[in-house]
Amino acid sequence: MKFTDIASFTLIAATAVLCGCFAGSESIPEGSRNVLLEDFTTRSEVDGALVLEVPEEVTALPVVATEKREVEVGDTEVSETTREIIASAPGIGPEGAELGDIEFDERVRVGRRWPIDGLIGQINGRPVFAAEFFVPIEDRLLNIGRQGSPEQTRAAILEIVRQRFTQFVNSELVIAEAESDMTPQMQEGLFGWLSDLKEEVTAQRGGTSFGAEQSLLDETGLNMEEYLEQQRKLGLAGQLLRQKVEPRAIVSWRDVEQAYQAELSTYQPPRKIVIGRILLLNSRDGMQIESTRQAFANGNGFTSVAKELGVKDDGVWRTFTLEEETVSGITDLAQNVRDALQDVRIDEATEAVEGRSSTAWYSILAYETPPSRSIFDSDVQLLIRNRLESFAYDMEESNYLNSLRRRWVNDDIRKMEIKLMQLALRRYWQG
Repeated sequence: MKFTDIASFTLIAATAVLCGCFAGSESIPEGSRNVLLEDFTTRSEVDGALVLEVPEEVTALPVVATEKREVEVGDTEVSETTREIIASAPGIGPEGAELGDIEFDERVRVGRRWPIDGLIGQINGRPVFAAEFFVPIEDRLLNIGRQGSPEQTRAAILEIVRQRFTQFVNSELVIAEAESDMTPQMQEGLFGWLSDLKEEVTAQRGGTSFGAEQSLLDETGLNMEEYLEQQRKLGLAGQLLRQKVEPRAIVSWRDVEQAYQAELSTYQPPRKIVIGRILLLNSRDGMQIESTRQAFANGNGFTSVAKELGVKDDGVWRTFTLEEETVSGITDLAQNVRDALQDVRIDEATEAVEGRSSTAWYSILAYETPPSRSIFDSDVQLLIRNRLESFAYDMEESNYLNSLRRRWVNDDIRKMEIKLMQLALRRYWQG
């Protein structure tokens, strides 16, 4: 800024003196003192006070450069004085100098740090700001920031930010790709669809523009314009993915057959066998052992004898899976027990299996055959196909999004993600 004085400043000075004479007098309290600039720039001694430290070059006073020269005004030569105020602080002055490499000391304390906003990077030329990014997940981050140990909280915050960033980038990439593929006819059709949607929303929410707007704000926090923009993006993204991903997520009949065979035990579960056991201790149950031998010799059934002896669950012991359709394939049973059960009928007791401290009888009480489901069952085919198509769709979508990332993103995605994680921890982490 330049100031030019063609004449002297005598009149101005005189006017200032006269004004001071007529200003009147005022009593000054005892003990008062003059207030200096330093009183407002020293660090506060109050604990927890708000203190902002910045480099000296930012708060430095500007330099005033004065230059005098002789100029001719008509036939008269007069002296012209010019003064120029030179601001060396960055961002100040007519040119608005860049901040450059100056680093601010960010020790702003009212309890803790709270960064408000910052440019994180660009996606497809669109700037990504921290404040906009955190809006949808801020409530979750605030709640998590008050829970659990510092380590658990930190891990949870980072995971939420990571998921949100992935969704955010993918959304921006898909929308940009969809917009670039639109023909004028498609844009016209999209505009017509949005117009119809606006009329439909207005009709459903009271029939007036004001009522619909207020209803949307109360329910979604979006006004009509923001809501339509959201629906436009959803429509574009859905249409693009249907065109680019769904045709690649193909499941053949052979894929269904292979999945069925890989899970055959689920659809055709093996038979099961229920084994009964009566176990008596040699040192304590001598009389019962003899009476049991006699009962089985007389042809009594296993279940009736177990009931008479008061065996738990009427002698039901364990249920085994018949992998090889025979008792000999049950590896969980001792070999002498498998041999004893080999030829018995249902509810028929085996010969006594005697050990050093006990005597036991076993029996096959029942065979259980779970229902099987054929591959030609339409419900089975639909179940398998839906699962395979979902898996194929997720894989093709991931491949497609990765290709968009390589083609569209301007900045380093990983650096952007790290910046957001650092900001999230400084905002929401209490550790």
